[in-house]
Amino acid sequence: MDTTSEAFFALLAESLNTARILVLGTYRPGYRPPWLEQSNATQIALQRLTREDSLVVVRSLAPPERLPEPMVQTILAKAGGNPFFLEELTRTVLDVGESPAAMVVPDTVQGVLMARIDRLPEVAKRLLQTTSVLGREFSLRLLSAIWTEPGSLAPLLLELKRLEFVYEQTGAEEPTYVFKHALTQDVACESLLTTRRQALHAAAGLALERLYAARLEEVYDRLAYHYAKTDETDKAVDYLMRFAEKAARSYAHADAVTALQEALVHVARLPVEARDRRTLELTLRLVNSLYFLGRFQETLDALLQQQESLERLQDPTLTGPYYFWLAHTYSYRREAELAAQSAQHAIAAVQQCGDEVTLGKAYYVLAREGFWMCQYPQGVEHGRQAITLLERTEERWWLGQSYWAVGLNYTFMGECEPAMEAVTRAHTIAETIGNTRLQTYAMWAIGWVYATRGDWQEGVAACQRSLERSVDPINTACALGWMGYAYLEQGDPRQAIPVLEQSIEGCIRVQYRGLQGWFTAWLSDAYLLNHQIEQAHNTALQGLDIARDVKNGYTVGWTARILGRIAQVRGAFAEAAGHLQEALATFTSIQSKLEVGRTHLDLAALAHAQGHQESTAAHCHAAHAVFTALHLPMYVERTAQGASEYSVMLATLEQVQVEGQ
Repeated sequence: MDTTSEAFFALLAESLNTARILVLGTYRPGYRPPWLEQSNATQIALQRLTREDSLVVVRSLAPPERLPEPMVQTILAKAGGNPFFLEELTRTVLDVGESPAAMVVPDTVQGVLMARIDRLPEVAKRLLQTTSVLGREFSLRLLSAIWTEPGSLAPLLLELKRLEFVYEQTGAEEPTYVFKHALTQDVACESLLTTRRQALHAAAGLALERLYAARLEEVYDRLAYHYAKTDETDKAVDYLMRFAEKAARSYAHADAVTALQEALVHVARLPVEARDRRTLELTLRLVNSLYFLGRFQETLDALLQQQESLERLQDPTLTGPYYFWLAHTYSYRREAELAAQSAQHAIAAVQQCGDEVTLGKAYYVLAREGFWMCQYPQGVEHGRQAITLLERTEERWWLGQSYWAVGLNYTFMGECEPAMEAVTRAHTIAETIGNTRLQTYAMWAIGWVYATRGDWQEGVAACQRSLERSVDPINTACALGWMGYAYLEQGDPRQAIPVLEQSIEGCIRVQYRGLQGWFTAWLSDAYLLNHQIEQAHNTALQGLDIARDVKNGYTVGWTARILGRIAQVRGAFAEAAGHLQEALATFTSIQSKLEVGRTHLDLAALAHAQGHQESTAAHCHAAHAVFTALHLPMYVERTAQGASEYSVMLATLEQVQVEGQ
C-alpha cells in the first residue's frame, strides 16, 4: 500500500469508534497497523494451512496420476502451509516434465519462482523480465513501445497467462496486464543485470514521454519511478520534483516527501557548482510538505543542513524563502526568539530583491507569533502588513492564512466582530481557490468565534465540518480542540471531555506543545464542570507546566483561573483569591479583554462567597464594562444575572476602582 493510502486508513480508523462499520484488512507479518491499539480493533491471526488443506491445494493443481506421492510429501514439507509457496512449488515440479522425483526442490519461494522463470523459453523469459521493469501492472501499449524482439507479442503474453505469471486486467480502457503476485515481479526484475535493467527503465521513460507528450502530468509518477532507476540525473530529479508538486497539490504530502528525498540523493551526484542551488531548491520544497505532516524536527534538520550552502550562494532569492521556512518552523516548535529573528532575516533578504510573496509570508509568521506570544495587537498589525503585500500577488493560500492569523489574534482579545470578519474572509479565499486545508482551518476558527460569542451550536457544527474534511493531523487536533471548547462554553462537559482528550493525543503525536497547553487548560475546566475535582486540579497543573515551558501567557492565565475556582470549591478562599488575581493580572497584561471580563466574574463570585459586597459590586461593574465595550450581549446578560443574584444594581453603579480581592 502506498503511504498516502496508509495515512487515509489510519485516519479512517480513528473516526470509526462509534460508527456501525466493519473494516476488514489483511497484512503480512512484520507490518503493524497504527490503529491496532484502539479498543475497537481486533487482530485475527491467519494460521498456515493444515497438512490436509495443503494437500487439497496441491491436488487441485496436480492429480495423483501427474504427481507421485513422494514428491507431494516433499512439497508439503517445503511449503510449510504457505498457499502461494504450495502453488508455485507444485507448478515448478509440473514444469519439469521429467523425473520429478529426482529434482532438487528450492527452499524458498523466491528460489521456486526463479526456477520457474529459468525454465521458460528464452524469448518468453526476456518478455517476463521486461514487463517486470514496467511495474506490477503494465499496459500493452507501453510494453509494445519498448519491446524490440521480432514477431507478435500476443502468443508470448498468452503463454505467460497460461503459466499464471500474469493475468489480463478486465474492465481497463486499454489492454492491461498484472503480475499475479508482487513477489513474482520482484524476482523477475532482480534476475536482470543492472545495466540491462537501467536500459529498460530509460526506454520506458522515453516511451512514456512519447505516448503522453500532450499530458505528461498523468504519468509523472511513472516517469519519476523509471528515470530514478537510471543514471539520467537531470531527468530523474525533474520528474521526481514534478511528481512531488502534483502529490502535494492533492495533499499526498508523504508521497511528496519520499519523492523529494529521492531527488536529493540524485542531486548529490551533480557537479559541486550545480549541487548547492539544486539541493537548496529541493529542500525548500521538501520542508513545505514536512510542515503539512507535522514533522517539525525533520524540517528543522533539513534546513539547518543547508546553511553552509546558503552562505556560499549569497542569493537573496533563496535566502528569503529559506529564512521564512526557518521562522515558520521555529514558530511551530515554540522557539519564539529564533522565529522572530529568522523572520527578520527573511524580511531583510527579500527587500533586496523585491520578493513581495516571501515578504508577506514573513510578516504572516510574525502575525502567528502575535497570538503565540500573546502580543495580539502586534499580531494584528503584522497580519495586516502581510495582507497588504499578498493582496498584490497571486499567492492566495498565504493571503488566506494571513487573514486567519489576524482573526485568531482578534479572538484571543475577545473582539469577535473583526475576528469573524477576518476568518470568514480566509474561508472565502479557501473556497475560491478550492484549498481544503485552508477551508478546514478557517472552519474551526469560525467555530471558535461562534462559541466565544455564545453561538455554541453553530460553533460545534463549524468544527465538525472542519473535522469531516480534515486532511492533516495538525488540523484534526485543532478541530477537535475547538469543538471541545465549544462544548465547554455550552456547559456540556460530557461532550467536551472525550473530544479534548482526543485533541491532546493528536497534539502529542505531532509534538505540538503550544496547542497541547491550550487544550489541556480547557480539559481541566471541563473536568471541573463535571465535578471531577482532583482530575481537574492535576490537569490544570499539567497545562501550567506546558504553558510556562512554551511561554504562553494565555494558558498561564487560564490555568491560574481554574486553580482559583478549584480552591474556592474546596473552601480555600485566600488561595482562590491569589490564583484569580494572578489570572486577572496575566490577562490584563496580554490584553485578552474577554478573559479579563470573565475573570472579574469569578472574582465577583468569590467576593460574594466571602461576604465582601463592595468588592463584589466592583468586579461586576468591571466585567459589565468590558463585555459592553466588546459588544458581547451574552456576557452582558450573564453579568446582569450574576449582579442580580449578588444584589448589585449595575444600572445605578458609577465606575468603581477594583481593589485587590
